[in-house]
Amino acid sequence: MKRALSKKLDTAWSKRIRQYGQCEACNKTKPLHAHHFHGRRCFSVRWDLNNGFCLCAGCHVYSNKFSAHITPAEFTFWAIEQRGQKWYDDLTLKKNTPQKFTDADYDLIYASIWEV
Repeated sequence: MKRALSKKLDTAWSKRIRQYGQCEACNKTKPLHAHHFHGRRCFSVRWDLNNGFCLCAGCHVYSNKFSAHITPAEFTFWAIEQRGQKWYDDLTLKKNTPQKFTDADYDLIYASIWEV
């Protein structure tokens, strides 16, 4: 995949996730980050909105008490409590299902990010 297209999709995905407007964990309103539950290397869910959480900087990367990156086990437990076991199972199945995208697929992915 071309870097420019990947960057365009990453930017759109991040912007869409951050439109939530507040940290899903602590309700702070800034600074907001978009966090991938399953990492960006998992292309089958990289731009899936169900794979994203809107988090403040602390809940994303800085807090030793609760942070998606510093305390990932606690974050995973919290995420499943918030969105449910079915969400986790469905997203993990999609993550583990290899997928090849065509150029047309990327246009559809971009459009799906902005669907309301």
